[in-house]
Amino acid sequence: MDKSKNNYKYIIAVSSFILMAVAFSIVNSVNTILTAPVINARNFSIGEFSLLFTITAITIAICSPLVGNLLNKVNIKIIMSLSSILAGGGYMLYGLANNILSFYLIGVIVAIGMCGLTTIPISTMISDWFEPEKKGSIMGIVFAGIGTGTFFWMQIASRFLERYNYRLAYLFLGAIVVIVSLPISLFIAKRPDDVMAKLRDSNNKNNKSKDKSYTFKDISKTPSFWTFSVGLLLMGISFAGIKQHIQPYLSVLGYSISFNANIGSTLALTSLVANIVGGILFDKFKTKIVLYFMGTVSCISVVFLILAGNPVFAYLFTIFYGLTMCMSSIWPSYGVSRLFSNENYSVVFGFVNMFFILGTSVGPFLSGVIADTSFGYQASWVIYFFTTIIAYFLFIRSVKNH
Repeated sequence: MDKSKNNYKYIIAVSSFILMAVAFSIVNSVNTILTAPVINARNFSIGEFSLLFTITAITIAICSPLVGNLLNKVNIKIIMSLSSILAGGGYMLYGLANNILSFYLIGVIVAIGMCGLTTIPISTMISDWFEPEKKGSIMGIVFAGIGTGTFFWMQIASRFLERYNYRLAYLFLGAIVVIVSLPISLFIAKRPDDVMAKLRDSNNKNNKSKDKSYTFKDISKTPSFWTFSVGLLLMGISFAGIKQHIQPYLSVLGYSISFNANIGSTLALTSLVANIVGGILFDKFKTKIVLYFMGTVSCISVVFLILAGNPVFAYLFTIFYGLTMCMSSIWPSYGVSRLFSNENYSVVFGFVNMFFILGTSVGPFLSGVIADTSFGYQASWVIYFFTTIIAYFLFIRSVKNH
């Protein structure tokens, strides 16, 4: 690798970190603290508003394979720039929405933007620019931006809600997304020249090169594909079902907005550390050992969540759950690199990521529906406890099969 490429890859890493800290954190993490104020102001039910998360997740799931394929055919700057406008501009529109249908329609716009701006293009660039032995650590550092941004923006959003209202919060945060992500997309985002040359050569030959073997039909025949993908589906259900409802659950338990914001910031800080440490663990230890550890900690965190009526257990949940959040950010992208070939990475990741996103589309809605029944949130947490066990069993099996 020449010196200029060696230097530019770190610019890519820093820029990716910033995108995760701003765009991803605001849209996917900080958005949870706005749920209760919106529900109270607009008189939506928990289940009704939770459907928004399902709609956005389904949209991302549908778009993931499409974005994965487009990244091999269209300049990444174009894809990410248009996506920046859709994600940030759409988020601002939330502040103008007056009915639940408007939220649903805007959610589709935001979801399309996020799909083309963050996880898939960022994971693809990291895979393109960095050596295999460094990918886990670099992905961990980049995705630590989620925790960094969430810690910062949670405090900003909570103060906006205390002083103003959710509408201004949406408008302000959406503008920040555009202001930060658009310049990065236009002037910094880039795939290596040698990678693009190979892709152009492949396209000119009408996909008759060996890259043709990496179609959905062919990767679905590999022994690890279905166990890995179904594991991602189940992890997506439990992860999103819990994450998107932490703040509403705490509100139901009677905690104040400031307490909820502190929980959110603590979770973000723990997640920040976990992403860095998790990436290093994946690079330094056998994947199976890391999966056993993360699975155990995940199950313990759900138990603490069930007992969160006590503030001590609420914070214990936050710490334990935060330690495992690196799985949702690192494992889907790292797992693809670990189990499948890095050639045509964006296409393979686009397909596999679809399963995880489909899971995240089910989880929030399932939690909301159960929360509206007499069983309450605790019934959801019990379901996710067993879902988590099955997911990690499948991950470990996929690694053994590989």
